[in-house]
Amino acid sequence: MERLNSKLYEKYNALKKRKLLNEGLRQKWEAAHKELHDAMKDRVSGLQKDKELLSEKLVDKEDELEKARQDFLEDIRSRDNEILKLKQFMADMTKKNNSTATGSVDRTLEAILENPNPIPPKRNAPQSDSNANRAQLSENATVHQSSPEEESPELECSRRHTCISGNQTKECPSTHMFYLLLQSLVQMKISVNDGTERFSVSVSHEASDLTTTTTAMLTE
Repeated sequence: MERLNSKLYEKYNALKKRKLLNEGLRQKWEAAHKELHDAMKDRVSGLQKDKELLSEKLVDKEDELEKARQDFLEDIRSRDNEILKLKQFMADMTKKNNSTATGSVDRTLEAILENPNPIPPKRNAPQSDSNANRAQLSENATVHQSSPEEESPELECSRRHTCISGNQTKECPSTHMFYLLLQSLVQMKISVNDGTERFSVSVSHEASDLTTTTTAMLTE
């Protein structure tokens, strides 16, 4: 009987030790599980905060991107408006220049047509021809000195630098200087063809490649 009680007591002690050991292991496991759970919870909380922070940064970046896009579009619209203004300005300047050139041509033609018989510019002639012309003019002047009432209008115009047309007397400026003055004012090249039956004036603008020719029939 005692031997049986001793065996039962030993078995009881072994079970008790095993139970205590299991309880210690369970407590250790629970502590480790709780520590792991707390660590995971902290990790999840940190990740959640990082997510919120990244979301805020993403929203800020989207706002900056939208603002940059709006600024870029506004800059494009501003440049387009400047380009349109420049095009309009150039078109107005071109129209104004064309109008000025046309008006200058019209005024030049009117000024030339008011004097339908201009004296052509002097040409360089050989020395012998020039001397002969001066001798001829001297002879004509000598011949007409005896009868001044018979002086021709051309010689009188040559001596007094005046042009006689009917009953009116007008001042005759130097034709060569007249052409030079016109060309310098309107920046155009003017050429005159004075024929016996036809008088033509050609005006050319080298910058715009514009050429205008006016022809008038001369009648006695």
